[in-house]
Amino acid sequence: MLDVRKVTLIVIKRGIFSTKDSEKRCHMEIIRLKYGENTFAITETLPFSIAILDQIYDGDIYLAIDDLKGSKIEGDLICTKNLANLFDDIITPENYAPIEVEEFKEYLRETDLTIKSFPRGTFSGFQDKVLAIADRGDYESAQQFLDMLLEASVDKATVCELKGTVFLESGNEDEGINWLQRALKIDPSLVTAYSFLGQTFYNRGEFNEAAAYWEKEIALSPDHLVTYFMLTDAYINAGRMEEALNVLKSLSERDPDSILTKVEMAELYGKMGNSEMRKKMEEEVLSARPVYINDMEPWAKVQFKHSNFDVVEESAKKFLNDDPDRPELKMLLVVTFMKKGKCSEAKRLLEGFESEQVWYYYGKKELFDEYLTEEERRRCGII
Repeated sequence: MLDVRKVTLIVIKRGIFSTKDSEKRCHMEIIRLKYGENTFAITETLPFSIAILDQIYDGDIYLAIDDLKGSKIEGDLICTKNLANLFDDIITPENYAPIEVEEFKEYLRETDLTIKSFPRGTFSGFQDKVLAIADRGDYESAQQFLDMLLEASVDKATVCELKGTVFLESGNEDEGINWLQRALKIDPSLVTAYSFLGQTFYNRGEFNEAAAYWEKEIALSPDHLVTYFMLTDAYINAGRMEEALNVLKSLSERDPDSILTKVEMAELYGKMGNSEMRKKMEEEVLSARPVYINDMEPWAKVQFKHSNFDVVEESAKKFLNDDPDRPELKMLLVVTFMKKGKCSEAKRLLEGFESEQVWYYYGKKELFDEYLTEEERRRCGII
């Protein structure tokens, strides 16, 4: 911890020197910090040096000093190293943020550096910064940072992928697709690029294209279980029912406990006109008990069709004991309580929705419309 009794701050006058090239801020110390026997020259470019260490070199001071030996910020880097040896939390965003794209470029000009001056930098912090900038909707600045990374020849495949995702987020689908495809030409193993392209083409109604990308995603990452369902939907929308069924069979073999997979298979058999297999799969669902909490709702809906309200109540309560804040389970309990004549208990749960989770109630209200009669809804105060 810093002992303030040992610290002396001497403020040095700032100035601007006119050169024959242009008017630049001088590279001079603005604060001289004395701590015991140690003296540190704090300059205007020290925050920039800390940013370089944090965002470009992952905090590797020695590598940065070696790369930037003889540059105008070598002294700043050495100063930062010495400060970090004495104090905690020196290389942290709080000591330089925010440095936005134009300010970063200005710092480069002032220190006679370019984005290519950091040959062994990973720029991983830049990538996190780009995502944060895009999240706040400043897509133009995010793309400018990414353009700098491209200029620096930093992992071009990843940068192209990031440009594509930012374009998609900004609503420019064509450019997003273009950059993601460019990324895959450089590195065909980028799983998230296949995922984004699949979703984009699916949203555009180009289901065969979507399926092609999701197939590749699953081939690279067979544990991406959600993608199996997305690929199934793409096949169904493209009229490729057998291929959709094969995907679900493959998923069921990989995860035999997935009740949602069996529910999807039963529905697909029904669409294909195979009533015998639809009935068989539904019987498997009826005899199963959910292992995953996310299987509760599709499983319960099948049980409701057969008036199996006791088993739904039992399973819902079991999951709620472990995770009490699950509104979807409470919605299922409202149905079971009303069907079993426990109107007061159903009303108590609904009052909780009205005071705390009304948004969820209105989003899932169709559950009551489907499984409760008009009279039951009236008695419960739903209508």
